[in-house]
Amino acid sequence: MVTIKDIAKYTELSPSTVSIVLRGLGKKRNISESTINKVTEAAVKLGYTPNMQSKLLRSNLPNLPVITLFWDASARQDTLSRFLAGLQDSLDRHDYNYGLLINPYRIGHLDEAITQRTLTGSNGIIICNASENDMEYLEQNDFPIPIVLYNRYSKKYPTVTMNDEEIGKIPAEVFLRHSKKHPALLTSKATFNGMNIRENVFKYTLNESGINILEKIEVTDTLEGGYQGALRLLDSSTLPDCLFCTSDNIAFGALKAFNERQILIPQQLEIISVGNGMKQHEEYSIPSLSVVGLPIEQMADACLTRISRAITAFDTTPDMQQFHVEYISRSSSLV
Repeated sequence: MVTIKDIAKYTELSPSTVSIVLRGLGKKRNISESTINKVTEAAVKLGYTPNMQSKLLRSNLPNLPVITLFWDASARQDTLSRFLAGLQDSLDRHDYNYGLLINPYRIGHLDEAITQRTLTGSNGIIICNASENDMEYLEQNDFPIPIVLYNRYSKKYPTVTMNDEEIGKIPAEVFLRHSKKHPALLTSKATFNGMNIRENVFKYTLNESGINILEKIEVTDTLEGGYQGALRLLDSSTLPDCLFCTSDNIAFGALKAFNERQILIPQQLEIISVGNGMKQHEEYSIPSLSVVGLPIEQMADACLTRISRAITAFDTTPDMQQFHVEYISRSSSLV
């Protein structure tokens, strides 16, 4: 079993220097690029395995690196299902040999969830759904193992994101092509900056053509929230002719309200949603829901691939991989 002392002896460096480099803090501690490369190359050559691995080897358990997935416990479970499906497909296709742990946390309380036990029991961490407060905590702290962020922006950690500008721009452009004049927005409270980007780009794209939002209603990201938000729209003085929902949960609830009031979709009211749930639910709703489809499974694969590179090659460069989204036209919008 290779230790930090073995790498120190091999490279003729101090154990403290080797430890700093292997924790990804070399640049921050002003260690030269050549020294960083020397340590990482030696670690790969000698087969060094950090933290949990040495404990596993001593206990005669399988030598299996562990990746911990942090997921906001209040986030939609069907989105988690899609993400896990992407991880499982990635494990199979790439023949990765990792153990996967899921650690639920309360959004805004990531600092309570990342404990010393979690750090010593993991070789890498994927963090999903972090709030702005959670991001501030991550940016202000250093961790001894690699971290990859899902759908967030960072100058400190590797990230896998989607194009939030496209998510806002696509429905606005569709409504403009269909000559809509009275758009409305059903949205939930923004928990990260990407949601603000989507909304702002949606409004800006319409405003560029002289179209203003008729009404914006903030609801909970639930079927009930969408239902109640749609009733509020129906009780307003002017009925919108198009509606952008920031989640398909909201859209499904809204469809029920419009059906009860006998509003014809899409003839009277065209609906496009962010497609962040199960595709079958969107396909089999009545009418089927047009969405800006999010590549959740592909992003899960990218997260696992990126954390694997961080673990095996000690590459914690704060790079970003961004995915495009696609418009999927169904019966709730005009062709």
